[in-house]
Amino acid sequence: MIIRLNIALIFGALLTVAMFWVMWKLISGPIDAASMRTATRIEFTRMRKDTEVASKREQKVERERPPPAPEVPRMAFSSGSVESNVATLTPTVDAGSAMSKMSLSAGSDRDTIPLVRVPPDYPQRALSRGLEGWVQVQFTITGTGSVKDAVVVKSSSKIFEEAALKSILRWRYNPKIEGGVAVDRVGVQTIIRFALEN
Repeated sequence: MIIRLNIALIFGALLTVAMFWVMWKLISGPIDAASMRTATRIEFTRMRKDTEVASKREQKVERERPPPAPEVPRMAFSSGSVESNVATLTPTVDAGSAMSKMSLSAGSDRDTIPLVRVPPDYPQRALSRGLEGWVQVQFTITGTGSVKDAVVVKSSSKIFEEAALKSILRWRYNPKIEGGVAVDRVGVQTIIRFALEN
């Protein structure tokens, strides 16, 4: 190894000295000032004449006129009044008995409905190592549809837990409705999987 280094240093030094010697020889020769004064003069002559610019006028394109619109038939009304031709009936509705048989909360109760589920960002450490995994998360859906109190229940590796929690907190739901009022739904669980694309 040391022999190769010594040979390379000697070869590099010789090459450097040779390059400097060639440059010195090139610039140390006499300069003939007379030959520099009588430089050849080059004249440029235009071989092709410019063409005359002709102004073009746009030709007007005649457009076809659209076909005339068909005439709309006119409706004729008789001079008689509407009341004279239609029998007047006044329906009677008993709203009190109809409302008493109907429950106000019927049909208004519903469970949570997912609206937005933001996918998690794949952790860089797991991506560089080629790791795949999953995280089981438990959280609460509030009456406004947002997510709070997200905690990890189980996971295949701690490397995925932070990304899963950040993703869950950005999810949005239609809240749970009980008795016509939006309420919190506690203890919702889901599994977020981290898989590499092939």
